[in-house]
Amino acid sequence: MNDEKFWNETYYKDVKEYKLDFLKDNWMDKYQDIILGLNGKDAIDLGCGLGQDTDWLIKHNFNVISCDISSFALQKLKKLYPDATTMKFDVLEGLPFKDNDLDLVNANLSLHYFMMDKTIEIFDDIYRVLKPGGVFIGRMNSDKNNYANDNCIEVEENFYYDTKEKRHRRLFNKKQFDILTKKWDVVILNEDETVRLGNKKYTWEFILRK
Repeated sequence: MNDEKFWNETYYKDVKEYKLDFLKDNWMDKYQDIILGLNGKDAIDLGCGLGQDTDWLIKHNFNVISCDISSFALQKLKKLYPDATTMKFDVLEGLPFKDNDLDLVNANLSLHYFMMDKTIEIFDDIYRVLKPGGVFIGRMNSDKNNYANDNCIEVEENFYYDTKEKRHRRLFNKKQFDILTKKWDVVILNEDETVRLGNKKYTWEFILRK
């Protein structure tokens, strides 16, 4: 599913064509009272891409590690934000952090590429690495988006393989989010819209507390 080669090529194309509107998407501003109210500042930016959320966290004094499967994205992130600390790994192989280790995990539009059982495993692993009272924040694709077209094969409910782009993508409805968040304290769960690469995109914005 969307391996390192795919993401290296994707980020190369984005940078080359200057499709960087999402670097100005400061979506966490509206939730800063909750985020900045944490007792600690140890965080990871999971699936950090080119690092707009990393930049926000650094500016708000978090000790953040920027994590991604794409070596190309991490190299570009370091050029944009030289103070960033980076770590390369595949989230499907588990998070290389200790139990009860982190105050915040951010995953902004980076966890809607997997089968539902794998997504549940990732949510459980994020729960594991957070300290009690720590928060998991992020955004994921809403099923208000429409991926049903001649290029897309539905692999399971709301999970598609795009035969033209050769990539997997997932949408989420409220029922599926309820499955993912059974063990969490749901602080925020909002459907909203943003702009990504020039296109309108509907997302679930969430803050979950351990």
